[in-house]
Amino acid sequence: MHQNFIRAAAAAAVAATFSSAAVAGGFQLTEQSALGLGRAYAGIGVDGTDVSGLYYNPATMTLHTGTQAQFGFVGVGLNLDYNSKDGGSIHDENGRKQPEAVPNLFLSHQINDVTWIGFGFTVPFGLSTEYDDNWEQAYEGTDAKIEVYDFNPTFAWKLSDKFSLGAGVSYQYVKAKLGFNKSAVSNGFISNGFISNTHTRLTGDAWGWNVGAMWTPVENVRIGASYRSAIGHTVNGDLNVTVNSTVDNQVFSKVITTPATVSMDAPAWAMLSAAWDVNDWLSLYGTMRWADWSSFKALTVEAGKFSSSQPKNWKDTYLYSVGYDARINSFWTLRGGIAYETSTIDDKYTRTGTIPDADRWWFAIGSSFHWTKDFQTDVGFAHLHGVHERSLYNSKHEEIGKFRKLDAYIIGIQGQYRF
Repeated sequence: MHQNFIRAAAAAAVAATFSSAAVAGGFQLTEQSALGLGRAYAGIGVDGTDVSGLYYNPATMTLHTGTQAQFGFVGVGLNLDYNSKDGGSIHDENGRKQPEAVPNLFLSHQINDVTWIGFGFTVPFGLSTEYDDNWEQAYEGTDAKIEVYDFNPTFAWKLSDKFSLGAGVSYQYVKAKLGFNKSAVSNGFISNGFISNTHTRLTGDAWGWNVGAMWTPVENVRIGASYRSAIGHTVNGDLNVTVNSTVDNQVFSKVITTPATVSMDAPAWAMLSAAWDVNDWLSLYGTMRWADWSSFKALTVEAGKFSSSQPKNWKDTYLYSVGYDARINSFWTLRGGIAYETSTIDDKYTRTGTIPDADRWWFAIGSSFHWTKDFQTDVGFAHLHGVHERSLYNSKHEEIGKFRKLDAYIIGIQGQYRF
């Protein structure tokens, strides 16, 4: 019976860790550009205002002459204000963690009139949440941190004044860790009061690819389409389970360490973007992005005798955004945008504290400051506000509490230089 509990705890720990990475789709990090952040990523890439476009659509490198470099950070902070349904403040929690700085780096170089090469370093998926060790759903997770680093060399070809194509390869490196406290007093595993403190760390790498196209039907209108492949990740690491048992009023502890392997695909996504330069001082933008989270059906954990498979039936997500740039003068550009993004969670009963996804609105504003003709800095800010279903449920599908807030606050800054 003890072994059954340990097996369940081990499998749950590894599964919860990489599930968190998966639902980074719910927290899929669109934030690869502080400039794009300022308009909720409307028109990203085809806007032609920064070289981060090579990540979203490599064909858009042909909008940038010569050699350009860009480096920046986007800080992401969460406010996950949870209220227990039992009315006791002891179970109220907030999953906010210290804001995380997400770096990005982009380089673009024009070889000749028809060929460009580029490179991007980004963090396309990430998650960081932290709760008290004794909060109401500690058995589902107390802390989680996921980091996916993407290295992306790209190429672009200008076929004509109206058409450009681009392609690239992606190498991704994953780091994931998670901890939770799992009490078996009343969860059906055992009946004599075992508690498991579980922590796991996993790493892995994989390859993928991306392609894009851009069409300029008239001089002041650009339309882009791009696609990023699914990337099959296999992550490996150690699972540490501490089991405490009480026998004849004496407490016994045992730490079990076992190697673990998890395999899953990060989803493919596709994007359509458009830009319209209305006149010398105003541009309007729009974007739609689809991510293939419905392809993720189950999470399989290979950990020897602790192996398991968890069904995961998420749904595809969509992001819709519109925005503008207002060029106030030669020094200052003001921008803003609004977006709506859907959640990965199809079954509300699968929401957990470490994966508290929900539909969300984006409200964004930003500016660019052109210090010289070759150097500018860009800043952006967005408030992401979770809406609709935000409750947590137990294994009997009974509501145990609700997130009063599922919000994120994002601020970014970057510099661009044209050589």
